[in-house]
Amino acid sequence: MYARPPLCSPPLSCRLLVGAWQACWLPLARAKARLALSADQLACFQSEASFASAPLLPGGLPGQAASPVPPHSTRSDAPFAPATSQRPPWGRRVAQALLIVLTLLGFLLSLTPWGRASLRTGLLLPALLSVSQGPALRLFGEPVRFSRTTLASATAGPVYLDLYAPDDATPLIPGRRQAVVVIAGLGDNRADVQLVNFARALASDGMVVAIVGTPALFDFVLRREDSVAVVQVFELLAHHRDVDPAHIGLVGFSAGNALACFAAADPRIRHQVAFVLSFGGFFEAMTLLEAIATHQLQVDDHTQLWIPYYVPLQALAHTLSTILPPHEAALLRSAFAQNGRPLTSRELSQLSPSTRAAYHLLAGDQPQQVAANLAALSPQMRALLAQLSPAGVVAEIEAPIFLLHDRSDAYVPFTETRAFAAALQRLHHPYDMAEFGIFQHVEVRSGLSPLQLLGDSSRLATIIWKITLVGS
Repeated sequence: MYARPPLCSPPLSCRLLVGAWQACWLPLARAKARLALSADQLACFQSEASFASAPLLPGGLPGQAASPVPPHSTRSDAPFAPATSQRPPWGRRVAQALLIVLTLLGFLLSLTPWGRASLRTGLLLPALLSVSQGPALRLFGEPVRFSRTTLASATAGPVYLDLYAPDDATPLIPGRRQAVVVIAGLGDNRADVQLVNFARALASDGMVVAIVGTPALFDFVLRREDSVAVVQVFELLAHHRDVDPAHIGLVGFSAGNALACFAAADPRIRHQVAFVLSFGGFFEAMTLLEAIATHQLQVDDHTQLWIPYYVPLQALAHTLSTILPPHEAALLRSAFAQNGRPLTSRELSQLSPSTRAAYHLLAGDQPQQVAANLAALSPQMRALLAQLSPAGVVAEIEAPIFLLHDRSDAYVPFTETRAFAAALQRLHHPYDMAEFGIFQHVEVRSGLSPLQLLGDSSRLATIIWKITLVGS
């Protein structure tokens, strides 16, 4: 065993080009060796041919008459007879043409931004649609180094950081790696199989991926202050020697999109953020609460039934409980836990009118009194819901925004992303939006048909290409 010296790792497109060159050139070289005349044979042939062309005298010497040779006789000293045509066979020409095409293709993929983005999209897409990396990424991707650390923050408390990075010490061009800061929603999702595969796939493609967590996020509590942790990690990556500070994006899954937006609007990094990606996120907490209370969505001027999963109820209950008295907070949390039970009449009587209204909105048990219950929320609750909504900072974000959502999402209704897109359109802010049918919230559903994957894969590939183009 020996230690490998710290060599620079060439770009993925260069490694693919080298592999293709070897695959084409080595057979071509072997064919050339078989077809070409050796130097000794060619020299021998030329000397004998010149001797035979001289006039011979009867003695057999130059200048003498040649003695007759029977037409069918053979001579042991007959010179090597080469083929009359030296044109290379068609296989050799095909190999040469293929080598030229691959060289030009590798040049375009390596040296043009759109080419690098296309190559990276083709390698990343299979990994993002499954729980494992694709064969091409396993074959040509960079080895990945994982590390877990905890940072200190004055406002967010401890900041938990999972870092996935290419194992090579430095890229071929120092300071040119793209990086992303990921907020993976509420709860501790760091061990989620699809999240880990997502991070490893990006790192294998040459990116640096930082997944951020805080105690509040792990407790299903959304706090505006936790965006400070996102800014802190962003600045940490911006000072990393292998990362280009102009090529760092923010990715928010589910409710993590709010923290991504708050960080993108922060004056400390607003001008540096390369892009913001919101996948399965919300736009206004108040309209999300209304959809939970009514179990209905307004889609294209008609009403659509929507039954929410328990997670958004739990998240809103935990978040609202941060401004409630302890006994009310405990009742609200217990009612909307994963295996919680409805509150009894006696327990409801212990709640203030505003907390009781919040309970009925989350429980969805008073669909005819939704407007009255919304009006009964305390000013503190209304202020908190407004403070946690990306709608309040969207005008302050400078980076392009990419919006992704599944139409059957039971965690956050896809109408939230449509409202987000409508606001960006009114602001003439650069954005792109794609709706899918292959995800369960932010994870790929199992048992999908090839036709379902094909339709949504093209839309997902377009978004991936545009995002990787930013950092290529």
